[in-house]
Amino acid sequence: MMAATAPQQRADQLTSLGLTAEVAERLAAADNDTMGRCILALYRSAVQPVMAELGRKLPAAAQRPGLAVLATEDHYVGTEQMRRRAAQRAGARIEVLEGLGHWWMVQDPARGADVLTQFWASLPG
Repeated sequence: MMAATAPQQRADQLTSLGLTAEVAERLAAADNDTMGRCILALYRSAVQPVMAELGRKLPAAAQRPGLAVLATEDHYVGTEQMRRRAAQRAGARIEVLEGLGHWWMVQDPARGADVLTQFWASLPG
């Protein structure tokens, strides 16, 4: 991640990106070379033709129940239109988290947990 900077500087940057201070400090303290390699591998895997191939496979996901969490202030994962289209192609239920961003699960844990538990409760069996 930002291993060359001090943990508090990393925490401050993460907080500026939307994480709560408590989570940002814990994440910054855990930041190391392994985490950096994993994050870079994830980002580097999101390239063409990989993304196009994953897109072609979306309809197969409709074989199982799916949930697409659409946090309205998440500007890291494509436009709302793109996310809705992908969810539709995958047959996923969409839950909108108005006003939350990329780290919705720590911005409002109770609301995030409610959306997840409602989805799980709706599943058969």
